[in-house]
Amino acid sequence: MDTDQSTDTKSHGAAGTGTPDFILQAFFPYLARVFYTHVSGAVSGLYEEPFGMKRYEWRTMAILGQNPAMTASDIVAASSMDKVSVSRAITALRGRGWIAERANKADARSRLLKLSRTGREVYETLVPQMIALEEKLLADLSDAEIGTLKALMARVTASAAALRDR
Repeated sequence: MDTDQSTDTKSHGAAGTGTPDFILQAFFPYLARVFYTHVSGAVSGLYEEPFGMKRYEWRTMAILGQNPAMTASDIVAASSMDKVSVSRAITALRGRGWIAERANKADARSRLLKLSRTGREVYETLVPQMIALEEKLLADLSDAEIGTLKALMARVTASAAALRDR
């Protein structure tokens, strides 16, 4: 029997501890976080300085910009944000006069939110810049590669959601 572990396909970890080798820089969740940090950092430059918005505020604005009127719960469901982040975003956007609200006839416990005229102007200023930035981020990829990247991201997202929800 061959006892040379250098040819063994199983990892036995550092110093033969039996713990699998772990290289943080090759660990997919770490790589995803680095990816997110770099992409979000590039995107946030469009709204942080010029408009004083935080990431969760922009995401809330973007969701409201695509919908006629929504409740805070609707925004939570449509985003990857928790209730606290959405609440903070609504408070900040309302404070700037970028959100209008009215009673929700279907549920008196909630309010229907939409972008105000000023909020809509900010949104319409940012959207073309966002699209241009997306084009720059993806410029080195072919259309087929972009499609593959988005499809792979969707598959991993679905896998992560299934693991989280078990």
